[in-house]
Amino acid sequence: MAIAYAKLYELILKKVKDENEAKEFYDVIIELVKEGKIEVKTEVKEELKDELATKKDIAILEEKMNAMEERILRYVDNRFNQLDKKMTIGFVILILLYITTNPNAIELIKLLFGVK
Repeated sequence: MAIAYAKLYELILKKVKDENEAKEFYDVIIELVKEGKIEVKTEVKEELKDELATKKDIAILEEKMNAMEERILRYVDNRFNQLDKKMTIGFVILILLYITTNPNAIELIKLLFGVK
């Protein structure tokens, strides 16, 4: 970039024979370039502000994801508890059916628990 500025100054100096006047032209052109850079930078920032996610946006999404994870874990835990209750009820019913249909089951239970 510095080389381009030097070439610009030399070109102005060739066209304008007075060095002070050439320096003024050069300074004005450099100032215009700097203002243009600032303006473009500001426009790009404004455009990207709407397009890109900020840290605040990411934090909000993280909170939503954590809340969703908690809901899913509660749901899964609730389903496992329901399944556990169903399995316990099924096991009790199975044992009761075994006891009522098998004549030797009562003697087996007495033997297992040590009751005579």
